[in-house]
Amino acid sequence: MTRLLAIAFLVVLAFMLFRYRTNEKVQKVVIVTALSAFAIYVTTLVISELIR
Repeated sequence: MTRLLAIAFLVVLAFMLFRYRTNEKVQKVVIVTALSAFAIYVTTLVISELIR
């Protein structure tokens, strides 16, 4: 369920960024932030599975 919410959030975010033609610098910051959050999520998921 969390994955579906994350995917939906990213799709909406991408749509909003390109629909309203936001500043290129803002787009880069949002993309880097989203990818960093995804990397932290995947790392946490892998570590929690390895601990089990």
